[in-house]
Amino acid sequence: MILYRLAILILLFVPKVAAAHSPVAYVIPQDEAIIKESPETMEIAFTGPSRLIKVTLHRLLPTEGASLFSRLFGEARQEEIGLSDDQFMKENKRHLIGLPPLTDGKYKAAWRAISEDGHTIKGNFSFEISPNGTSLVAIEKQSFSGQGVVIRVRDASLTIKHGPIGDLIPAMTMEYEVPDKAILRELKKGDHVSFVINKDLDIVQLVNGE
Repeated sequence: MILYRLAILILLFVPKVAAAHSPVAYVIPQDEAIIKESPETMEIAFTGPSRLIKVTLHRLLPTEGASLFSRLFGEARQEEIGLSDDQFMKENKRHLIGLPPLTDGKYKAAWRAISEDGHTIKGNFSFEISPNGTSLVAIEKQSFSGQGVVIRVRDASLTIKHGPIGDLIPAMTMEYEVPDKAILRELKKGDHVSFVINKDLDIVQLVNGE
């Protein structure tokens, strides 16, 4: 009984990265994407303002020439890619990390950040560059449409529980900035809405479906 109570206390009071309040909205290149050209940047977009602490990128090297120990225990050989730290400790939703020219191969990126409410969050994603890949998903000149339910209206922001938005953002609950505050008039929790977001994840059009 004592051990059971101790376990409950640990679950209640030990902070967890998984419980953080600013999960990732999307990453570019998308996780497990196979692209045909070296990207100029990696992008990590959060559902709320967050500050990057660290980002690393490694190229996974072929197993030929690896030690017997590495092959037996699946220890991947990696080559670290030097990255700029310009985005570190800047509070934004979208973070663009400049990349040097990358050769064909498999890559794994890892990141650590501080969310708006002070939680430490982390994650990773991988992608491959191959002549047989597809074009990289681009957001700079695009807008994306979505549908969902209003969860909260606050100042110049709107929290919506929505389905997938294009091929980029999965279904989630996310807070969006609304540059035109007139859009927020007459909105309330529970309203069903259709909306359009721009490259900065701001809502630029919205229709209240009541």
